[in-house]
Amino acid sequence: MKIYLIGMPGCGKSTLGKKLAEKLNIEFIDMDSYIEKKACMFIDEIFEAYGESYFRALETKTMEEFMTLDNVIISTGGGIIKNKHHKELMNGLCVYLDVPLEDLEVRLKHSDVIRPLLQQKTVYELYDERKDLYDYFADIKVDNRNIDNAINNICEALK
Repeated sequence: MKIYLIGMPGCGKSTLGKKLAEKLNIEFIDMDSYIEKKACMFIDEIFEAYGESYFRALETKTMEEFMTLDNVIISTGGGIIKNKHHKELMNGLCVYLDVPLEDLEVRLKHSDVIRPLLQQKTVYELYDERKDLYDYFADIKVDNRNIDNAINNICEALK
């Protein structure tokens, strides 16, 4: 079993992913953290030093590495959907965690994570660019305003 979590920055991919992995007793990988460890740089530093296209190439390489894994939940970066080829590399259930934009704004305000693209665009602009791609990638769409309900909905989909 392999589950990919996609969605906007702040939608709860990492938080839900950890709890779901614990419930299913499988491994959890935060893709951004994985890339940061391999690059020995934070995401915002990668963007600043090398640009977004370099970071997206790292995402693709990482997606290819993850294809061999099993029994894992992978929290992807919010922009993983910007490359349609990544859909072919997602050899598992792709879950789109949906959260109303007003809720995302509140969550992001209280987050310590630096998100480079949100330095340049609003949540609304980013969502407008990505909403169709999230729908294209998703096998299922789950409302993640309540994490326990979202986990239950994902577990139901797995049956």
